[in-house]
Amino acid sequence: MSGERTVAIVGGGILGSVLALRLAEAGLRVTLLEAAPAFGGLASTMDFGGHTVDRFYHVLTPADAHMIGLATELGLEDQLRFSPVGSGFFIDGEMHDFNGISDLLRFTPLTPIQRLRLGWFVAQCQLRKSYGRLDDLPLEKWLRRHCGRGLVDRIWRPLLDSRFERHPEGLPATYLWSRTRRMSSAREGGSKGEAFGHMVGGHQRLIDAVIARARSLGVEARAGVPVEGLATDDEGVVGVRVGGEVERYDLTICTLQPPALARLLPEPLAPLLEGYPKRWLGCVCVVLKTRRPLLPYYAVNICDPTPITSAVETTQVLGTEHTGGHHLVYLPRYCAPDAPEQSESDDSLHRRFTEQLARMVPDFTADDVVDWTVQRARLVEPVHGLGAGRSIAPIWPDVPGLGLASNAQIYPNLLNGDSVVRFAEEVARQATTRLDAVEAGGGHPLEAVYA
Repeated sequence: MSGERTVAIVGGGILGSVLALRLAEAGLRVTLLEAAPAFGGLASTMDFGGHTVDRFYHVLTPADAHMIGLATELGLEDQLRFSPVGSGFFIDGEMHDFNGISDLLRFTPLTPIQRLRLGWFVAQCQLRKSYGRLDDLPLEKWLRRHCGRGLVDRIWRPLLDSRFERHPEGLPATYLWSRTRRMSSAREGGSKGEAFGHMVGGHQRLIDAVIARARSLGVEARAGVPVEGLATDDEGVVGVRVGGEVERYDLTICTLQPPALARLLPEPLAPLLEGYPKRWLGCVCVVLKTRRPLLPYYAVNICDPTPITSAVETTQVLGTEHTGGHHLVYLPRYCAPDAPEQSESDDSLHRRFTEQLARMVPDFTADDVVDWTVQRARLVEPVHGLGAGRSIAPIWPDVPGLGLASNAQIYPNLLNGDSVVRFAEEVARQATTRLDAVEAGGGHPLEAVYA
């Protein structure tokens, strides 16, 4: 392929960054445009009292082949660290270990029969290779069929209510199938619990390495450059508007979440958003820097009434070398983009969320906290409904010169670094295949992505 085909990628998170790299490797002339001051999106880091830490929590599992492969390709494999960690449940005001079969058999909040049904359900998810008919099966109906009403009411419904603002209805069974399979990929077997990992420096370090490699291949990676809209003519999309000027490209691929994409689309292209999920979750997260470890596990599932979705002590995986010996505890609340928490004051969120932490950790006091901050993201993940597998929006809509590739098209896999990298590489493969075919046939550049 000649190097004259030009591509603009709008959005410089993991998806856009990896896509830029792979397209550059295929010989395309790529421009990557990111509105924020730095690349990374939700995987970016922040300065937290003089320490560089993740804005939100991220981990790897040993089965994350695409993330691990990318790190190896970029010479960062020696920066990957994996370690066994624990998880638990907070239910009836008490903490319970939940790390393998032995803990399941001793899990007193459930009856012996309920414990067996829970174990059988998890094993069934692990053994099922394809989601098949789960796409059309309501999650709660599936859970009641296989787990029984008592187990659903005791464990699953409280967890789903917390995650989906007390409205988990309409979810397909794929939601827990994919989540259980991902967690099983971290399982070491027996009673050893789970092994999670991280890259020294966080996901941001991998993104920085991707950007550096992409630039070495000629990618023009520009942060702090908000795209004002898509530029169109009678033939289709011809580029983007930046700073009031039109920049022309043969192909423009937008990686923004659809609600954010809406402001870029000219009115005639607005119907392109109709195929995307209508419901979205954001996240509000109180991050604590503490003098000592507070939780007995990496993550706690909360089945009691709670203002937070979970509690995650990331330094159980990351260690404390990058925080001067201090520990990090993330207290997230997943909520709608317009939920009250999104505009609630930081002080109020800190008070309410740490009151819940104190219920879980009775000896926790304000003196344990060295520093704290609140991080917010209005668009984190789409909420897919029944039959989502048949209605995923196309990457290549019937608009010449335009590609749409966002996290909303990753299904049924969970949204994590590994699934995003895999999706980015598939989008790059499709784009280069289409552009190659058009060049070989002598077609117009704008016909490349919809022929």
